[in-house]
Amino acid sequence: MKTKPPPDLPDLTPKRPNGIGMTALGLAVMAVLTAGTLWGIPLAIPLGLAATVCGAIGWRRVKQDKADERVPALIGISLGATVTAACLGLTIWFIDGLSHLDERPEDLVSRGGKYETPLNPGGTARYRDGVRVTVSKARRVPNLPGDVALVKGEMTYEFAVTYVNDQGKPVKLAWNGIRSEQKLMPGSLTPTGPMSPKWDSQHPWFPKELAPHEKVTVKMHTNAPPDATTLDFTCAPTDYRDEAHWLLPLH
Repeated sequence: MKTKPPPDLPDLTPKRPNGIGMTALGLAVMAVLTAGTLWGIPLAIPLGLAATVCGAIGWRRVKQDKADERVPALIGISLGATVTAACLGLTIWFIDGLSHLDERPEDLVSRGGKYETPLNPGGTARYRDGVRVTVSKARRVPNLPGDVALVKGEMTYEFAVTYVNDQGKPVKLAWNGIRSEQKLMPGSLTPTGPMSPKWDSQHPWFPKELAPHEKVTVKMHTNAPPDATTLDFTCAPTDYRDEAHWLLPLH
């Protein structure tokens, strides 16, 4: 005679709570809520770290069979680490921005150079920390061989941009030294063609930074239609600086 096996009885063994894991979960939630405000971001970093550490301890207790609740510990670890990393990155970015407060657009101290008072060919834009930018005259040169941007009938002009770092510390250049608007008037045409006759070590582009008291000159080329009369050249040598402005007649 066959008998049915007895039904499985529920496990009535009491669960062993994981108090440190629950603490990690609570700290992680607090870190998330605190990070939701601008001034709470720095405070969220230690809360997130504490949640991560407590979560790791709680997970270790589960692995050592001293507790049964693993989910709160895992949530504490993941949330705590995420909030800590995000808030730490935002804090570093904010502090880096504060470090550049003394490099405001007012750094341009030369007479002229702004849009209201552009510089003429050969004019130098001077910045408070000793950086100088000089732009030469634009002169007509033969069309560059292999210039795929050259349109039939256009003429090629060459001018030189010189950067000088007169201070005793290096200066990092932005966008290889040329940033923002570079256009021809009339027509708002962007300068085209290679910026130096050859793109190699003999005719380099601007470096990533200027060493103390270093001087770098780069020849630039642009194509212009026959009726173009003026090159409106604008550049900012580094971030957090005013843009200097030149009007270069085209002959």
